[in-house]
Amino acid sequence: MCESNEEERKQIEGKTPHAEQRSQEAQDGTVTRQVGDVNRVVREDRLFQDAETGYYVYVKSDRVVIVDPATNQQITQFKNSRANKYPKAH
Repeated sequence: MCESNEEERKQIEGKTPHAEQRSQEAQDGTVTRQVGDVNRVVREDRLFQDAETGYYVYVKSDRVVIVDPATNQQITQFKNSRANKYPKAH
């Protein structure tokens, strides 16, 4: 996976059936699927691109949203058991 320099971040256009299932799990209370506002995660934090699939991987602290850039559909969402922390230059 490599960090993408893609500046244009779009609003998600829809969800695949898998993403819809994950979203429903979050609404039903599954903690590992609760990422809050998916579009906010996409808009506000780090963007990577998966080298194998080409999918965009948006990461905001411990929240992850995966989007197909060709269709702009959400593929899945999940919450990591620990936050993704990057060392900061001082």
